[in-house]
Amino acid sequence: MAGRLQTLKEWVGKLSSNPQIEIIIINDYSDEATSAELRAIYEENENLKLIEGNFGNPGSARNAGLEICQGKWVIFWDSDDKPDVENFLTLLNYIDVRSPDICFGVYKIFNEISHLTSESPAWSSDTRKDLNTVARNPGIWRIVFARDLIQGLSFEPLRMAEDQIFICQAISRASKFVFADNQIYTYFTGSNSHLTKNSAALQDLLPAFKKTSEILKLSTGQVAPFLSLMAAKQMMSGSRHGNMRTRFGLLAEFFRTKLFIKPTFLNALRAVIQTSVRGA
Repeated sequence: MAGRLQTLKEWVGKLSSNPQIEIIIINDYSDEATSAELRAIYEENENLKLIEGNFGNPGSARNAGLEICQGKWVIFWDSDDKPDVENFLTLLNYIDVRSPDICFGVYKIFNEISHLTSESPAWSSDTRKDLNTVARNPGIWRIVFARDLIQGLSFEPLRMAEDQIFICQAISRASKFVFADNQIYTYFTGSNSHLTKNSAALQDLLPAFKKTSEILKLSTGQVAPFLSLMAAKQMMSGSRHGNMRTRFGLLAEFFRTKLFIKPTFLNALRAVIQTSVRGA
């Protein structure tokens, strides 16, 4: 990441002067040059905490921040993307009034190779449908969590889908959702450094599917279709990109948890397969 932290430096500079904002940066050691840049940002800004360590995966790195955060609201951003600070602050004022358990914002996707931009789907004002939209486009960086809701939760120590599991656990606890039209984030794709390009990391979809399946077994009501869709996506992605051990493990878990007798999961799996066929 050395030499690619200008965007991070810019948004930290905009937020750090706000005494109501607590910024925690986790440096999962990659190289000394990146560490030096992050230490310089830390020295230049107020209300900023810097944690350094060898965490080895995004889940453990985020847990280090969760252990010390004190804010009323919590959001997780990546260093190589671009938050919209003004829209984010507007959203915080809005949810301070509404007091939801979870708030979902809007985001854009920018492909660094094609330079094409796309937007996340619009909300429908139907909570069940909107949760399904989130399941198709989870993006933890566009989700604001009430700290009281996620107290005691932690990320699985995985390189892939650890954020999906965390979102599933949080949504299973929540009772009040807000779906806002504020565009608070731009997510960059196309880089070979993304973990989605890492074949070893993709094998973590098996333990992710196991965990999501366990959450699904205990869930009912409007969150069950959401969890089913998340699990179905993990199963299909693991089957497509995983090695033979991952594929057999996914199939074994499918039968062990008896998901084959759950109509909500089968409907979700059918929808994911149909989407994959159309996109092929």
